[in-house]
Amino acid sequence: MLDEVKLDSTTVQSPKLKKYSVAKVKGFISLCYVESVIVDGQPKFLARRLDNEEITTNDYLEEQDKNFRPLKINECGYTPYKFSSLEISEQTKEQISTESLIEELKAMIDRYIVCSEIDKYLIIGDILLTYSQERISTLHYPFFVGETESGKSSVLHLGKLLNYRCLYGEDIPNADVYNFLGSDEEGCGTIAEDEAQEIAKNREKIRMYKNSYSKGSLKARILITESSKQQIFYKTFCPKWFAGEKVPYDKGFQERLAVVYMTEGQPQNNIKRLVADEGLQLNQLRNKLLVWKLQNIKKPLEKSNIDLKGRDEELWSDFVSIAQETKYFEKFAEVARFYTEQRHQTIYNSLEAKLFKILVSKLDGNLSLNFTEYWNFATQGNSDLPGRLDPNSRRTFQPDEYPNYITYNSLSKTLEQKFHGVKHQVKKREDSVQHQITSYSFTMGDLEKLVKKYGIEVPVDSPIHSRELGEQGYQKATLTTFMTINN
Repeated sequence: MLDEVKLDSTTVQSPKLKKYSVAKVKGFISLCYVESVIVDGQPKFLARRLDNEEITTNDYLEEQDKNFRPLKINECGYTPYKFSSLEISEQTKEQISTESLIEELKAMIDRYIVCSEIDKYLIIGDILLTYSQERISTLHYPFFVGETESGKSSVLHLGKLLNYRCLYGEDIPNADVYNFLGSDEEGCGTIAEDEAQEIAKNREKIRMYKNSYSKGSLKARILITESSKQQIFYKTFCPKWFAGEKVPYDKGFQERLAVVYMTEGQPQNNIKRLVADEGLQLNQLRNKLLVWKLQNIKKPLEKSNIDLKGRDEELWSDFVSIAQETKYFEKFAEVARFYTEQRHQTIYNSLEAKLFKILVSKLDGNLSLNFTEYWNFATQGNSDLPGRLDPNSRRTFQPDEYPNYITYNSLSKTLEQKFHGVKHQVKKREDSVQHQITSYSFTMGDLEKLVKKYGIEVPVDSPIHSRELGEQGYQKATLTTFMTINN
C-alpha cells in the first residue's frame, strides 16, 4: 500500500516507511529549495519549486525516510525571518530586481553608517553575497578597523540585522561556530565577529577562517557520547564579517581581507537605538532579501568581465558578478579594483616581502645565497628591516614594524618553504677548525614568480634583472653550492 505525499499541488506516491523528523535550516529537498521562516507566528518552509517559479509555504516536506521540518523560533541563534501571509503574497507576486535592492540597501547605509562611497558599495555587495552562497565559489572577508566610537561596530550591527542568518558576537567559541554552520548544507548563515583584533591568537579559529573562504571547506571533529564516537565534518564555508581596533597579524588571513578604516562621524540615525518604524523597515528589507534569494536560486552568476587573476579573482569575481546586469556594475568593479590594490600593498609591505627583497640583493651570479651574510645583512642595521638583534645569542631579531621574532631557524624555514630555496651543507676545515658550510640556491622561474607576487623592484645589476643565465644556467643554479660559515 502507498501513502500519498502532497507537495503543493503535486501528489507523489511513496512507499510506506517509518519516517523520522529532521530540522532543516535551508537547502534542497526533492523538487524544492526551502528556507526556514516564521509565518503568522508558526514555523514554515518558504519553498521555491525548482520546476517552475512558484514560491509557497509548507509545514513540512518528506523525502525518502525523512520528514523535514522548519526551525522553531527558539532553535535560531539569530533573529528568525518573520513574515505575515500578506507580506509573502506581496513580495512573491513579482520578480525583485537586484538594482532596486542595491538602491534600498544604499539608502539604509546612508542613514546608519558614516564611511566613503567605495566602502558603502562594499557593504552593499557583501550583504548581497550573504544571500548568494549557493551561487558563488569564493569570497573575501570585510574587516572594519577603528578606534572606539569610529562606527566599526555599527557596521556589524547593520549586518546582524540584514545579513543572511547572521550569528553576531565577540570572541565566538569555536564549537559555537561549528554548531551554527552545521554539517548538513553549506552556507547556512553569516558570522559577524566584533572585537576581533586578537583573533590570530586562536590558532584553530584563524586556520578555519583562512581555509573557509572557498566552497567545499570542511572541518573534521570527533563527537564523543556515552555510547559512541563519531567523526563529524562541519561545513565552514560562509561569509564572515569582522571588526576590531587593529587587523590581526596573520599573513594568510590578511590576504583574504578587505580592510575598511573607519573614522568617527555622526550618522543620521543610530543603528543600535532603533525606533519602532526603523526596526520594521529593516525587517521588511531583510525579508525582501530572502525572497530575492529564492527567486534567483537557480540563476547562475554571470562571470564578471573585469581583469582579475589568481587570488584576486577568487576574492572579487563573484562580488562584481552580482551587479553584472545592473547600472551599478562599475561601482562594484571600482570596489574590487580598490581592494585588490590594497591587498597587493599589504603583500608588498609584509615581512616576507622585506626578507625576499633583501634576498634578491644578496644573490650571486649563480642565484645562490650565502646564509651567514644574508642573516647579518638582514639583522644588522638594514634600512628595509629596522629592529633589534639579541646581543647575547645573536640568533634572534625583533623587527620594529612586525610583532613576530625572526630566528636563525625560522629564517631558514622561510627560505625553504616560502622562497623555495634548496639547502646545501658541506664541511670545510680552516685553521685546523672544522666548519659547517650552509647555502641556499634558487631557480630563475621561482624567483620571477616571487618578484611578481611581492611586487618588488629588482635592481638593474641583479642576476634576476639581467637574465644572463640560459636554461643550462637555471639547472646549474639549483645545484651550485655557495659555501658559508655557520657561526
